[in-house]
Amino acid sequence: RLLAMVAVLHTLTAPCERIHPAPRAARPARPARAACACAPLRDSPRSWAALAGPGLLLSVGVSGALRRRGELVGRCRLGRSQRCVAQATRQKVRLSEGANFYKVLGVTRDASQEDIRAAYKKVIRETHPDINPSPDATDRFIQAQEAFRWLSDPQQRAVYDGVGGKFGQDALYDYTDEPILGSLSQIQDVDLLTPAAPMVNRARTEIFSKQAVKIDLNIKDVRARFRKYGAQRLMWVKNYLCREIRKVLQYPKLIRHLHPFERLSVELSLMQHMDKGGVPFGQLLGALKELRQRLNEETAVRAHAASKAERGRLATFIADEGISEMFELVLNHAPIFEQFLAAQRAILAAPVIDLDKPTVVFVGAPNVGKSSLVRSLSTGRPEVRDYAFTTKQLTIGHLWHFIAGTPLLIQGQILDSPGLRGVSEEEQNLMDQLTFGAMNHLPTAVVFVFDPFPCTHGLLSIEEQVELRNTLRLRFPRRPWLDVITRIDLEEAKEGLEELSELFPSAIQVSSLEGTGLEELNMQVRRLLEEMTKVVRQLQRSKLRQLRVGVDNGPHVGKEALVLR
Repeated sequence: RLLAMVAVLHTLTAPCERIHPAPRAARPARPARAACACAPLRDSPRSWAALAGPGLLLSVGVSGALRRRGELVGRCRLGRSQRCVAQATRQKVRLSEGANFYKVLGVTRDASQEDIRAAYKKVIRETHPDINPSPDATDRFIQAQEAFRWLSDPQQRAVYDGVGGKFGQDALYDYTDEPILGSLSQIQDVDLLTPAAPMVNRARTEIFSKQAVKIDLNIKDVRARFRKYGAQRLMWVKNYLCREIRKVLQYPKLIRHLHPFERLSVELSLMQHMDKGGVPFGQLLGALKELRQRLNEETAVRAHAASKAERGRLATFIADEGISEMFELVLNHAPIFEQFLAAQRAILAAPVIDLDKPTVVFVGAPNVGKSSLVRSLSTGRPEVRDYAFTTKQLTIGHLWHFIAGTPLLIQGQILDSPGLRGVSEEEQNLMDQLTFGAMNHLPTAVVFVFDPFPCTHGLLSIEEQVELRNTLRLRFPRRPWLDVITRIDLEEAKEGLEELSELFPSAIQVSSLEGTGLEELNMQVRRLLEEMTKVVRQLQRSKLRQLRVGVDNGPHVGKEALVLR
Protein backbone atom coordinates (compact mmCIF):
# COMPACT_ATOMS: atom_id res chain seq x y z
CA ARG A 1 0.00 0.00 0.00
CA LEU A 2 2.86 2.36 0.78
CA LEU A 3 4.38 1.77 -2.66
CA ALA A 4 0.98 2.27 -4.23
CA MET A 5 0.52 5.60 -2.43
CA VAL A 6 3.94 6.76 -3.57
CA ALA A 7 3.08 5.88 -7.17
CA VAL A 8 -0.18 7.80 -7.01
CA LEU A 9 1.45 10.86 -5.44
CA HIS A 10 4.07 10.77 -8.16
CA THR A 11 1.29 10.67 -10.79
CA LEU A 12 -0.62 13.54 -9.21
CA THR A 13 2.43 15.78 -8.83
CA ALA A 14 3.67 15.10 -12.36
CA PRO A 15 3.46 18.19 -14.61
CA CYS A 16 0.26 18.17 -16.68
CA GLU A 17 0.02 20.89 -19.24
CA ARG A 18 -3.75 20.62 -19.48
CA ILE A 19 -4.37 20.92 -15.76
CA HIS A 20 -1.92 23.80 -15.21
CA PRO A 21 -1.85 25.63 -18.55
CA ALA A 22 1.04 27.93 -19.19
CA PRO A 23 0.47 31.54 -20.29
CA ARG A 24 -0.69 31.75 -23.90
CA ALA A 25 2.39 33.64 -25.09
CA ALA A 26 4.86 31.27 -23.39
CA ARG A 27 3.07 28.03 -24.24
CA PRO A 28 5.18 25.99 -26.69
CA ALA A 29 3.65 24.69 -29.87
CA ARG A 30 2.43 21.15 -29.45
CA PRO A 31 1.76 18.70 -32.27
CA ALA A 32 -1.94 17.97 -32.70
CA ARG A 33 -2.93 14.60 -31.30
CA ALA A 34 -5.77 12.48 -32.57
CA ALA A 35 -7.63 12.42 -29.27
CA CYS A 36 -7.21 14.05 -25.89
CA ALA A 37 -6.75 12.16 -22.66
CA CYS A 38 -10.13 13.14 -21.36
CA ALA A 39 -12.08 11.73 -24.34
CA PRO A 40 -11.45 8.06 -23.48
CA LEU A 41 -12.26 8.79 -19.87
CA ARG A 42 -15.73 9.92 -20.78
CA ASP A 43 -16.25 6.80 -22.90
CA SER A 44 -14.94 4.39 -20.27
CA PRO A 45 -15.18 5.46 -16.60
CA ARG A 46 -13.12 2.45 -15.56
CA SER A 47 -10.13 3.27 -17.73
CA TRP A 48 -8.27 4.96 -14.84
CA ALA A 49 -8.84 1.97 -12.61
CA ALA A 50 -7.54 -0.28 -15.37
CA LEU A 51 -4.51 1.98 -15.79
CA ALA A 52 -3.72 1.83 -12.10
CA GLY A 53 -3.22 -1.93 -12.14
CA PRO A 54 -4.46 -4.64 -9.80
CA GLY A 55 -2.16 -3.60 -6.95
CA LEU A 56 -3.51 -0.08 -6.69
CA LEU A 57 -7.09 -1.26 -6.45
CA LEU A 58 -6.38 -2.61 -2.95
CA SER A 59 -6.49 0.82 -1.38
CA VAL A 60 -9.71 2.81 -1.14
CA GLY A 61 -7.81 6.05 -0.87
CA VAL A 62 -5.85 5.29 -4.00
CA SER A 63 -9.00 4.69 -6.05
CA GLY A 64 -10.44 7.97 -4.74
CA ALA A 65 -7.26 9.78 -5.71
CA LEU A 66 -7.41 8.27 -9.16
CA ARG A 67 -11.03 9.35 -9.47
CA ARG A 68 -10.10 12.92 -8.54
CA ARG A 69 -7.26 12.74 -11.03
CA GLY A 70 -9.76 11.69 -13.74
CA GLU A 71 -12.08 14.55 -12.81
CA LEU A 72 -9.24 17.05 -13.14
CA VAL A 73 -8.22 15.75 -16.51
CA GLY A 74 -11.86 15.60 -17.61
CA ARG A 75 -12.08 19.35 -17.07
CA CYS A 76 -9.31 20.12 -19.51
CA ARG A 77 -10.02 22.85 -22.02
CA LEU A 78 -9.79 22.02 -25.71
CA GLY A 79 -10.51 24.24 -28.63
CA ARG A 80 -13.63 23.62 -30.72
CA SER A 81 -11.67 22.43 -33.74
CA GLN A 82 -9.52 20.07 -31.67
CA ARG A 83 -12.61 18.51 -30.07
CA CYS A 84 -14.26 17.99 -33.45
CA VAL A 85 -11.12 16.41 -34.89
CA ALA A 86 -10.71 14.18 -31.85
CA GLN A 87 -14.33 13.04 -31.96
CA ALA A 88 -14.21 12.36 -35.71
CA THR A 89 -10.99 10.40 -35.31
CA ARG A 90 -12.44 8.33 -32.49
CA GLN A 91 -15.54 7.50 -34.51
CA LYS A 92 -13.48 6.60 -37.53
CA VAL A 93 -11.34 4.19 -35.53
CA ARG A 94 -14.23 2.83 -33.51
CA LEU A 95 -16.33 1.97 -36.55
CA SER A 96 -13.45 0.64 -38.62
CA GLU A 97 -14.49 -1.93 -41.17
CA GLY A 98 -13.59 -5.55 -40.50
CA ALA A 99 -12.27 -4.89 -37.00
CA ASN A 100 -11.11 -8.03 -35.17
CA PHE A 101 -11.79 -7.24 -31.53
CA TYR A 102 -10.20 -10.46 -30.30
CA LYS A 103 -6.98 -9.55 -32.09
CA VAL A 104 -7.10 -6.03 -30.65
CA LEU A 105 -7.21 -7.41 -27.11
CA GLY A 106 -4.85 -10.29 -27.89
CA VAL A 107 -7.19 -13.10 -26.83
CA THR A 108 -8.75 -16.06 -28.58
CA ARG A 109 -12.41 -16.45 -29.53
CA ASP A 110 -13.06 -18.90 -26.72
CA ALA A 111 -11.62 -16.57 -24.07
CA SER A 112 -13.61 -16.18 -20.87
CA GLN A 113 -14.89 -12.89 -19.51
CA GLU A 114 -12.07 -12.78 -16.94
CA ASP A 115 -9.43 -13.23 -19.67
CA ILE A 116 -11.03 -10.47 -21.75
CA ARG A 117 -11.11 -8.11 -18.78
CA ALA A 118 -7.47 -8.82 -17.90
CA ALA A 119 -6.34 -8.34 -21.50
CA TYR A 120 -8.29 -5.09 -21.70
CA LYS A 121 -6.57 -3.72 -18.61
CA LYS A 122 -3.17 -4.70 -19.99
CA VAL A 123 -3.77 -2.96 -23.34
CA ILE A 124 -5.13 0.15 -21.60
CA ARG A 125 -2.04 0.41 -19.40
CA GLU A 126 0.27 0.14 -22.41
CA THR A 127 -1.54 2.46 -24.83
CA HIS A 128 -3.03 5.20 -22.66
CA PRO A 129 -2.30 8.66 -24.22
CA ASP A 130 -0.72 9.91 -21.00
CA ILE A 131 1.81 7.06 -21.09
CA ASN A 132 2.29 6.45 -24.81
CA PRO A 133 1.66 9.67 -26.82
CA SER A 134 2.10 8.09 -30.26
CA PRO A 135 -0.92 8.25 -32.63
CA ASP A 136 -0.85 4.49 -33.17
CA ALA A 137 -1.15 3.91 -29.45
CA THR A 138 -4.11 6.31 -29.30
CA ASP A 139 -5.90 4.44 -32.07
CA ARG A 140 -5.28 1.12 -30.37
CA PHE A 141 -6.43 2.59 -27.05
CA ILE A 142 -9.77 3.59 -28.61
CA GLN A 143 -10.12 0.28 -30.42
CA ALA A 144 -9.54 -1.54 -27.16
CA GLN A 145 -12.35 0.41 -25.50
CA GLU A 146 -14.71 -0.42 -28.35
CA ALA A 147 -13.63 -4.08 -28.31
CA PHE A 148 -14.21 -4.32 -24.57
CA ARG A 149 -17.60 -2.63 -24.94
CA TRP A 150 -18.71 -5.32 -27.41
CA LEU A 151 -17.04 -8.38 -25.88
CA SER A 152 -17.83 -7.66 -22.22
CA ASP A 153 -21.58 -7.99 -22.85
CA PRO A 154 -22.52 -11.62 -23.68
CA GLN A 155 -25.43 -10.58 -25.93
CA GLN A 156 -23.37 -8.08 -27.93
CA ARG A 157 -20.54 -10.60 -28.11
CA ALA A 158 -22.94 -13.13 -29.62
CA VAL A 159 -24.00 -10.55 -32.23
CA TYR A 160 -20.35 -9.83 -33.06
CA ASP A 161 -19.48 -13.52 -33.29
CA GLY A 162 -22.42 -14.08 -35.65
CA VAL A 163 -21.33 -11.28 -38.01
CA GLY A 164 -17.65 -12.28 -38.04
CA GLY A 165 -15.39 -10.77 -40.69
CA LYS A 166 -18.21 -8.69 -42.19
CA PHE A 167 -18.28 -6.51 -39.09
CA GLY A 168 -18.66 -2.87 -40.15
CA GLN A 169 -19.26 -3.45 -43.87
CA ASP A 170 -23.02 -2.91 -43.95
CA ALA A 171 -23.14 -0.41 -41.10
CA LEU A 172 -25.17 2.76 -41.44
CA TYR A 173 -23.06 5.09 -39.37
CA ASP A 174 -25.14 8.15 -40.22
CA TYR A 175 -28.43 6.54 -39.15
CA THR A 176 -30.39 8.90 -36.91
CA ASP A 177 -33.41 8.66 -34.62
CA GLU A 178 -34.56 12.18 -35.45
CA PRO A 179 -38.14 12.34 -36.84
CA ILE A 180 -37.25 13.36 -40.40
CA LEU A 181 -40.01 11.53 -42.29
CA GLY A 182 -42.47 11.73 -39.40
CA SER A 183 -45.20 9.32 -38.36
CA LEU A 184 -48.64 8.70 -39.81
CA SER A 185 -50.48 10.18 -36.82
CA GLN A 186 -51.63 13.52 -38.22
CA ILE A 187 -55.33 12.79 -37.88
CA GLN A 188 -54.84 11.43 -34.36
CA ASP A 189 -53.39 14.73 -33.21
CA VAL A 190 -56.87 16.32 -33.30
CA ASP A 191 -58.22 16.85 -29.79
CA LEU A 192 -61.22 14.87 -28.62
CA LEU A 193 -64.55 16.65 -28.62
CA THR A 194 -65.66 17.72 -25.17
CA PRO A 195 -69.02 16.15 -24.21
CA ALA A 196 -72.04 18.44 -24.18
CA ALA A 197 -72.66 18.55 -20.43
CA PRO A 198 -69.05 19.30 -19.37
CA MET A 199 -68.80 21.92 -22.10
CA VAL A 200 -71.96 23.70 -20.90
CA ASN A 201 -70.97 23.47 -17.24
CA ARG A 202 -67.54 24.93 -17.95
CA ALA A 203 -69.00 27.80 -19.95
CA ARG A 204 -71.61 28.50 -17.26
CA THR A 205 -68.91 28.59 -14.59
CA GLU A 206 -66.78 30.99 -16.59
CA ILE A 207 -69.56 33.39 -17.50
CA PHE A 208 -71.48 33.46 -14.20
CA SER A 209 -69.06 32.58 -11.38
CA LYS A 210 -65.70 33.78 -12.69
CA GLN A 211 -67.21 36.65 -14.68
CA ALA A 212 -65.28 36.17 -17.88
CA VAL A 213 -66.84 39.41 -19.20
CA LYS A 214 -66.42 42.57 -17.10
CA ILE A 215 -68.70 45.58 -17.03
CA ASP A 216 -67.14 48.58 -18.73
CA LEU A 217 -67.34 51.23 -16.01
CA ASN A 218 -65.86 53.87 -18.31
CA ILE A 219 -69.24 54.23 -20.03
CA LYS A 220 -71.15 56.86 -18.11
CA ASP A 221 -74.58 56.02 -19.51
CA VAL A 222 -75.87 53.12 -17.42
CA ARG A 223 -78.26 52.01 -20.16
CA ALA A 224 -75.48 51.87 -22.79
CA ARG A 225 -73.18 50.21 -20.30
CA PHE A 226 -75.50 47.23 -19.72
CA ARG A 227 -76.43 47.03 -23.42
CA LYS A 228 -72.76 46.46 -24.24
CA TYR A 229 -72.36 44.11 -21.28
CA GLY A 230 -75.26 41.91 -22.42
CA ALA A 231 -74.05 41.75 -26.05
CA GLN A 232 -70.51 40.90 -24.94
CA ARG A 233 -71.72 38.06 -22.72
CA LEU A 234 -73.68 36.54 -25.59
CA MET A 235 -70.68 36.79 -27.91
CA TRP A 236 -68.36 35.25 -25.33
CA VAL A 237 -70.59 32.19 -24.80
CA LYS A 238 -71.05 31.76 -28.55
CA ASN A 239 -67.30 31.99 -29.20
CA TYR A 240 -66.55 29.51 -26.43
CA LEU A 241 -69.02 26.88 -27.68
CA CYS A 242 -68.10 27.34 -31.35
CA ARG A 243 -64.39 27.15 -30.54
CA GLU A 244 -64.88 23.73 -28.98
CA ILE A 245 -66.85 22.54 -32.01
CA ARG A 246 -64.48 24.13 -34.54
CA LYS A 247 -61.63 21.88 -33.36
CA VAL A 248 -63.26 18.80 -34.88
CA LEU A 249 -64.67 20.42 -38.01
CA GLN A 250 -61.20 20.34 -39.58
CA TYR A 251 -61.47 16.60 -40.28
CA PRO A 252 -62.67 16.89 -43.94
CA LYS A 253 -59.79 19.18 -44.90
CA LEU A 254 -57.32 17.06 -42.96
CA ILE A 255 -58.45 13.77 -44.53
CA ARG A 256 -57.92 15.16 -48.03
CA HIS A 257 -54.22 15.79 -47.25
CA LEU A 258 -53.52 12.53 -45.42
CA HIS A 259 -50.93 9.97 -46.43
CA PRO A 260 -52.67 7.38 -48.67
CA PHE A 261 -52.04 4.57 -46.22
CA GLU A 262 -53.29 6.61 -43.27
CA ARG A 263 -56.45 7.48 -45.23
CA LEU A 264 -57.11 3.79 -45.87
CA SER A 265 -56.53 3.01 -42.19
CA VAL A 266 -58.97 5.72 -41.08
CA GLU A 267 -61.60 4.55 -43.57
CA LEU A 268 -61.32 0.98 -42.33
CA SER A 269 -61.61 2.08 -38.70
CA LEU A 270 -64.74 4.13 -39.42
CA MET A 271 -66.22 1.29 -41.48
CA GLN A 272 -65.74 -1.14 -38.59
CA HIS A 273 -67.27 1.45 -36.26
CA MET A 274 -70.36 1.62 -38.49
CA ASP A 275 -70.60 -2.19 -38.53
CA LYS A 276 -70.84 -2.10 -34.75
CA GLY A 277 -73.80 0.31 -34.84
CA GLY A 278 -72.05 3.66 -35.08
CA VAL A 279 -73.44 6.63 -36.98
CA PRO A 280 -71.67 7.55 -40.25
CA PHE A 281 -68.91 10.06 -39.66
CA GLY A 282 -70.13 12.43 -42.37
CA GLN A 283 -73.58 12.73 -40.82
CA LEU A 284 -72.05 13.57 -37.43
CA LEU A 285 -69.89 16.29 -38.97
CA GLY A 286 -72.94 17.72 -40.75
CA ALA A 287 -74.93 17.80 -37.48
CA LEU A 288 -72.13 19.61 -35.64
CA LYS A 289 -71.75 22.09 -38.48
CA GLU A 290 -75.50 22.79 -38.37
CA LEU A 291 -75.32 23.26 -34.57
CA ARG A 292 -72.56 25.79 -35.00
CA GLN A 293 -74.60 27.70 -37.56
CA ARG A 294 -77.65 27.78 -35.27
CA LEU A 295 -75.50 29.11 -32.40
CA ASN A 296 -74.27 31.92 -34.64
CA GLU A 297 -77.79 32.82 -35.74
CA GLU A 298 -79.17 32.75 -32.19
CA THR A 299 -76.33 34.91 -30.92
CA ALA A 300 -76.75 37.44 -33.73
CA VAL A 301 -80.47 37.87 -33.00
CA ARG A 302 -80.06 38.10 -29.21
CA ALA A 303 -77.04 40.40 -29.34
CA HIS A 304 -78.90 42.80 -31.66
CA ALA A 305 -81.94 42.80 -29.32
CA ALA A 306 -79.74 43.41 -26.26
CA SER A 307 -77.90 46.30 -27.91
CA LYS A 308 -81.26 47.95 -28.81
CA ALA A 309 -82.99 47.36 -25.45
CA GLU A 310 -84.81 50.30 -23.90
CA ARG A 311 -83.40 49.69 -20.43
CA GLY A 312 -80.24 48.12 -19.04
CA ARG A 313 -82.20 45.58 -16.99
CA LEU A 314 -84.01 44.44 -20.14
CA ALA A 315 -80.66 44.01 -21.95
CA THR A 316 -79.41 41.82 -19.08
CA PHE A 317 -82.61 39.76 -19.20
CA ILE A 318 -82.31 39.24 -22.97
CA ALA A 319 -78.66 38.18 -22.59
CA ASP A 320 -79.48 35.69 -19.81
CA GLU A 321 -82.33 34.21 -21.82
CA GLY A 322 -80.13 33.90 -24.93
CA ILE A 323 -77.35 32.18 -22.98
CA SER A 324 -79.82 29.70 -21.49
CA GLU A 325 -81.22 28.90 -24.95
CA MET A 326 -77.71 28.29 -26.32
CA PHE A 327 -76.91 25.97 -23.42
CA GLU A 328 -80.17 24.09 -23.94
CA LEU A 329 -79.46 23.80 -27.66
CA VAL A 330 -76.05 22.21 -27.00
CA LEU A 331 -77.49 19.83 -24.38
CA ASN A 332 -80.14 18.68 -26.84
CA HIS A 333 -77.29 17.59 -29.15
CA ALA A 334 -75.65 15.49 -26.40
CA PRO A 335 -76.26 12.17 -28.29
CA ILE A 336 -74.51 13.65 -31.32
CA PHE A 337 -71.53 14.52 -29.14
CA GLU A 338 -71.39 10.99 -27.72
CA GLN A 339 -71.58 9.39 -31.16
CA PHE A 340 -68.84 11.67 -32.45
CA LEU A 341 -66.63 10.81 -29.47
CA ALA A 342 -67.11 7.10 -30.24
CA ALA A 343 -66.08 7.73 -33.87
CA GLN A 344 -63.01 9.64 -32.70
CA ARG A 345 -62.00 6.78 -30.42
CA ALA A 346 -62.31 4.42 -33.39
CA ILE A 347 -59.95 6.68 -35.34
CA LEU A 348 -57.49 6.71 -32.45
CA ALA A 349 -57.53 2.89 -32.47
CA ALA A 350 -56.03 2.90 -35.98
CA PRO A 351 -52.33 1.88 -36.10
CA VAL A 352 -49.68 4.59 -36.18
CA ILE A 353 -46.80 3.87 -38.56
CA ASP A 354 -43.47 5.60 -37.93
CA LEU A 355 -41.85 6.21 -41.31
CA ASP A 356 -38.43 6.70 -39.69
CA LYS A 357 -38.34 3.09 -38.50
CA PRO A 358 -37.68 0.02 -40.66
CA THR A 359 -40.82 -2.02 -41.25
CA VAL A 360 -41.56 -5.66 -42.12
CA VAL A 361 -45.12 -6.71 -43.04
CA PHE A 362 -46.46 -10.28 -42.83
CA VAL A 363 -48.91 -11.05 -45.66
CA GLY A 364 -50.70 -14.15 -46.85
CA ALA A 365 -54.09 -15.76 -47.22
CA PRO A 366 -56.62 -15.65 -44.36
CA ASN A 367 -55.94 -17.91 -41.37
CA VAL A 368 -52.45 -19.11 -42.35
CA GLY A 369 -50.81 -18.31 -39.00
CA LYS A 370 -49.43 -14.79 -39.52
CA SER A 371 -50.63 -13.55 -36.12
CA SER A 372 -48.93 -16.42 -34.28
CA LEU A 373 -45.61 -15.62 -35.94
CA VAL A 374 -45.92 -11.91 -35.13
CA ARG A 375 -46.64 -12.75 -31.48
CA SER A 376 -43.57 -15.02 -31.40
CA LEU A 377 -41.16 -12.47 -32.92
CA SER A 378 -42.23 -9.06 -31.62
CA THR A 379 -44.08 -7.22 -28.89
CA GLY A 380 -47.29 -7.24 -30.96
CA ARG A 381 -50.24 -9.12 -29.51
CA PRO A 382 -52.70 -9.73 -32.37
CA GLU A 383 -55.75 -11.86 -31.70
CA VAL A 384 -55.25 -15.55 -32.53
CA ARG A 385 -58.33 -17.67 -33.29
CA ASP A 386 -59.09 -20.80 -35.29
CA TYR A 387 -61.39 -19.04 -37.77
CA ALA A 388 -60.74 -16.82 -40.77
CA PHE A 389 -60.56 -13.01 -40.77
CA THR A 390 -59.55 -12.77 -37.14
CA THR A 391 -57.25 -9.86 -38.00
CA LYS A 392 -59.44 -6.98 -39.21
CA GLN A 393 -56.89 -4.22 -38.73
CA LEU A 394 -53.14 -3.83 -38.91
CA THR A 395 -51.44 -4.83 -35.67
CA ILE A 396 -48.01 -3.40 -34.94
CA GLY A 397 -45.29 -5.07 -32.90
CA HIS A 398 -41.73 -3.89 -32.30
CA LEU A 399 -38.41 -5.70 -32.40
CA TRP A 400 -35.12 -4.24 -31.11
CA HIS A 401 -32.04 -5.08 -33.14
CA PHE A 402 -28.36 -4.10 -33.28
CA ILE A 403 -27.21 -2.99 -36.73
CA ALA A 404 -24.40 -5.34 -37.75
CA GLY A 405 -21.01 -3.78 -37.16
CA THR A 406 -22.22 -0.77 -35.20
CA PRO A 407 -23.35 0.02 -31.66
CA LEU A 408 -26.63 1.32 -33.15
CA LEU A 409 -29.81 -0.12 -31.65
CA ILE A 410 -32.85 0.26 -33.91
CA GLN A 411 -36.50 -0.42 -33.25
CA GLY A 412 -38.13 -2.27 -36.13
CA GLN A 413 -41.86 -2.42 -36.79
CA ILE A 414 -43.50 -5.80 -37.45
CA LEU A 415 -46.96 -5.53 -39.08
CA ASP A 416 -49.63 -8.22 -39.00
CA SER A 417 -51.97 -7.58 -41.94
CA PRO A 418 -55.46 -8.92 -42.72
CA GLY A 419 -55.58 -11.96 -44.98
CA LEU A 420 -55.75 -11.50 -48.74
CA ARG A 421 -58.36 -13.34 -50.82
CA GLY A 422 -57.24 -12.13 -54.23
CA VAL A 423 -55.31 -9.49 -56.11
CA SER A 424 -57.95 -8.21 -58.52
CA GLU A 425 -59.69 -4.99 -57.56
CA GLU A 426 -63.14 -6.61 -57.93
CA GLU A 427 -62.34 -9.15 -55.21
CA GLN A 428 -60.80 -6.68 -52.77
CA ASN A 429 -62.64 -5.28 -49.80
CA LEU A 430 -61.39 -2.50 -47.53
CA MET A 431 -59.20 -4.88 -45.48
CA ASP A 432 -57.53 -6.15 -48.66
CA GLN A 433 -56.95 -2.58 -49.77
CA LEU A 434 -55.29 -1.84 -46.41
CA THR A 435 -52.90 -4.78 -46.84
CA PHE A 436 -52.07 -3.70 -50.38
CA GLY A 437 -51.67 -0.13 -49.13
CA ALA A 438 -49.07 -1.27 -46.60
CA MET A 439 -46.97 -2.65 -49.47
CA ASN A 440 -47.85 0.02 -51.99
CA HIS A 441 -47.46 3.21 -49.95
CA LEU A 442 -45.00 2.24 -47.20
CA PRO A 443 -41.29 1.29 -47.40
CA THR A 444 -41.66 -2.27 -46.11
CA ALA A 445 -40.07 -5.67 -46.50
CA VAL A 446 -42.49 -8.55 -47.13
CA VAL A 447 -42.76 -11.93 -45.39
CA PHE A 448 -45.23 -14.14 -47.28
CA VAL A 449 -46.72 -16.95 -45.18
CA PHE A 450 -47.94 -20.26 -46.68
CA ASP A 451 -50.27 -22.80 -45.08
CA PRO A 452 -49.47 -26.34 -46.34
CA PHE A 453 -52.80 -27.71 -45.05
CA PRO A 454 -55.51 -25.10 -45.73
CA CYS A 455 -58.35 -27.63 -45.55
CA THR A 456 -59.19 -26.82 -41.92
CA HIS A 457 -60.00 -23.12 -41.83
CA GLY A 458 -58.09 -21.60 -44.74
CA LEU A 459 -59.99 -20.06 -47.65
CA LEU A 460 -57.33 -20.47 -50.36
CA SER A 461 -55.86 -23.74 -51.57
CA ILE A 462 -52.13 -24.26 -52.07
CA GLU A 463 -52.42 -23.45 -55.77
CA GLU A 464 -54.31 -20.23 -55.02
CA GLN A 465 -51.74 -19.24 -52.37
CA VAL A 466 -48.90 -19.82 -54.86
CA GLU A 467 -50.72 -17.74 -57.46
CA LEU A 468 -51.27 -14.97 -54.92
CA ARG A 469 -47.62 -14.99 -53.93
CA ASN A 470 -46.35 -14.89 -57.53
CA THR A 471 -48.72 -12.05 -58.41
CA LEU A 472 -47.53 -9.99 -55.45
CA ARG A 473 -43.92 -10.74 -56.28
CA LEU A 474 -44.42 -9.52 -59.85
CA ARG A 475 -46.08 -6.36 -58.60
CA PHE A 476 -43.30 -5.63 -56.08
CA PRO A 477 -40.19 -7.17 -57.66
CA ARG A 478 -37.59 -5.09 -55.76
CA ARG A 479 -38.96 -5.52 -52.27
CA PRO A 480 -36.88 -7.52 -49.77
CA TRP A 481 -38.79 -10.79 -49.68
CA LEU A 482 -38.96 -13.84 -47.46
CA ASP A 483 -41.13 -16.96 -47.89
CA VAL A 484 -42.29 -18.87 -44.81
CA ILE A 485 -44.17 -22.18 -44.51
CA THR A 486 -46.08 -22.63 -41.25
CA ARG A 487 -47.79 -25.50 -39.41
CA ILE A 488 -45.19 -28.07 -40.32
CA ASP A 489 -46.07 -29.96 -37.13
CA LEU A 490 -49.37 -31.21 -38.63
CA GLU A 491 -49.29 -34.76 -39.93
CA GLU A 492 -51.83 -33.90 -42.62
CA ALA A 493 -49.58 -31.13 -43.97
CA LYS A 494 -46.76 -33.40 -45.21
CA GLU A 495 -48.05 -33.61 -48.77
CA GLY A 496 -48.58 -29.87 -49.05
CA LEU A 497 -45.23 -29.23 -47.34
CA GLU A 498 -43.40 -31.30 -49.96
CA GLU A 499 -45.18 -29.47 -52.77
CA LEU A 500 -44.32 -26.03 -51.37
CA SER A 501 -40.73 -27.08 -50.62
CA GLU A 502 -40.23 -28.05 -54.26
CA LEU A 503 -41.64 -24.74 -55.49
CA PHE A 504 -39.80 -22.60 -52.92
CA PRO A 505 -36.71 -24.44 -51.66
CA SER A 506 -35.40 -21.37 -49.82
CA ALA A 507 -38.59 -20.94 -47.76
CA ILE A 508 -38.23 -21.20 -44.00
CA GLN A 509 -40.29 -23.96 -42.37
CA VAL A 510 -41.61 -23.05 -38.93
CA SER A 511 -44.05 -24.25 -36.33
CA SER A 512 -45.41 -21.73 -33.85
CA LEU A 513 -46.77 -24.52 -31.67
CA GLU A 514 -43.50 -26.44 -31.25
CA GLY A 515 -41.12 -23.51 -31.86
CA THR A 516 -39.38 -25.21 -34.78
CA GLY A 517 -37.60 -22.78 -37.12
CA LEU A 518 -38.49 -19.67 -35.10
CA GLU A 519 -34.84 -18.90 -34.38
CA GLU A 520 -33.93 -18.96 -38.06
CA LEU A 521 -36.98 -16.85 -38.89
CA ASN A 522 -35.96 -14.37 -36.21
CA MET A 523 -32.50 -13.94 -37.75
CA GLN A 524 -33.94 -13.55 -41.27
CA VAL A 525 -36.43 -10.91 -40.10
CA ARG A 526 -33.57 -9.01 -38.46
CA ARG A 527 -31.70 -9.17 -41.77
CA LEU A 528 -34.73 -7.64 -43.48
CA LEU A 529 -34.77 -4.89 -40.85
CA GLU A 530 -31.15 -4.07 -41.65
CA GLU A 531 -31.95 -3.81 -45.36
CA MET A 532 -34.95 -1.60 -44.65
CA THR A 533 -32.80 0.62 -42.43
CA LYS A 534 -30.76 1.47 -45.51
CA VAL A 535 -33.95 2.27 -47.44
CA VAL A 536 -35.26 4.48 -44.64
CA ARG A 537 -31.97 6.34 -44.59
CA GLN A 538 -32.22 6.92 -48.35
CA LEU A 539 -35.71 8.36 -47.91
CA GLN A 540 -34.45 10.58 -45.11
CA ARG A 541 -31.71 11.88 -47.37
CA SER A 542 -34.30 12.60 -50.09
CA LYS A 543 -36.44 14.51 -47.60
CA LEU A 544 -33.47 16.50 -46.31
CA ARG A 545 -32.41 17.26 -49.88
CA GLN A 546 -35.89 18.62 -50.62
CA LEU A 547 -35.86 20.79 -47.53
CA ARG A 548 -32.34 21.99 -48.29
CA VAL A 549 -33.31 23.28 -51.74
CA GLY A 550 -36.54 24.78 -50.43
CA VAL A 551 -38.92 22.23 -51.98
CA ASP A 552 -41.34 20.65 -49.54
CA ASN A 553 -43.83 18.27 -51.13
CA GLY A 554 -45.81 17.79 -47.97
CA PRO A 555 -45.48 16.14 -44.58
CA HIS A 556 -44.46 12.77 -46.11
CA VAL A 557 -42.25 11.50 -48.89
CA GLY A 558 -44.27 10.42 -51.90
CA LYS A 559 -44.13 6.90 -53.28
CA GLU A 560 -42.10 8.16 -56.25
CA ALA A 561 -39.17 8.42 -53.83
CA LEU A 562 -39.41 4.75 -52.83
CA VAL A 563 -36.55 2.89 -54.45
CA LEU A 564 -38.19 -0.46 -53.77
CA ARG A 565 -40.97 -0.13 -56.38
